[in-house]
Amino acid sequence: MCVTLPEASLADHLITADVVVMAGPAQDNPFKFAPRQIIKGTSDDLERFPEIPFLIDSTTCAAFRADPEMSVLLTYGTLAKDGARRGLSRKWTRIFTLTPEREKFLEALWTEAELWQGRTTASNAHVAFFARYVSHEDRVLRDTALIEIDRAPYASIQTLRNTVAADALLREFDSLTRMSFVPIAIRLLGLQVDDDKARKIVRSRYPGSVLQGSGYAYDRALAGISVDGSDAIMAVDAALGSANLKQDHKRSLIRALADSGTVSPALRNQIIRIFSRELEQDHSSALEIAIAMRDWNEKRLDSQFANLLENEDVDPVTQFVIQTKLAPKN
Repeated sequence: MCVTLPEASLADHLITADVVVMAGPAQDNPFKFAPRQIIKGTSDDLERFPEIPFLIDSTTCAAFRADPEMSVLLTYGTLAKDGARRGLSRKWTRIFTLTPEREKFLEALWTEAELWQGRTTASNAHVAFFARYVSHEDRVLRDTALIEIDRAPYASIQTLRNTVAADALLREFDSLTRMSFVPIAIRLLGLQVDDDKARKIVRSRYPGSVLQGSGYAYDRALAGISVDGSDAIMAVDAALGSANLKQDHKRSLIRALADSGTVSPALRNQIIRIFSRELEQDHSSALEIAIAMRDWNEKRLDSQFANLLENEDVDPVTQFVIQTKLAPKN
């Protein structure tokens, strides 16, 4: 069973929307939404765009009767872009029913989003903002935070080291409906290196996942290396040397080694030795290894990469990355 996180998060809808409104029942129809307040966009925008298509269900209608001041947040816009960055398939989206906590979240998000524009450290800033909501009691806000952090590069989430309680992360393992949040929960558990419960759970899971393969092999390997360092890398090394290793599992392990070396330079010597052996045996992981060596500004494998350029079986994309890795720097 494979369950993935949505392509667009709540934050994506809010930040990229053309219009954001607070809506309630229309005066002439209690089952039809009508804008009460425009948060983003203009009245002219509302005139140009289609009417809100959603009907108010009986449960929401009862909630409005109980609290006439209640509002539902709606957006109009698109997330998909074509090659010219033009929006495709604009539509209305129902976000959530507003609560005092969610209103505070929105106010903070608008402020932060303005600061993210054009920043080279935008990914780190995203993580720093959404980290506040990882353990929030409101599941909508917690889910939004986990989705945003799941997207961030592993290096960017290092700021969450020893900041999240293990019990908060373990909640994601309790239900099939939460399966899509398990990978990021595993990665975050691995960062709680001062938490005895987190370390125990990580150590009980990563050896089997790394050796036998699972849908969470990448995440388990990252968590294991974060907790056990060199010992976990040896476990990954042993798995890479096992017979009948599937290519997707191998790719997950190589990726975990690369990301771990990025955040922990002290582990790179051990990882590079593994990478060197992999390049000698076959070139199936050459692309991932070349990217890591380029990002680390590491030259010890350059001669092996040069030899691969003479191999006609190496695919064009891998050849291109190797060429850029070996190209002289100005």
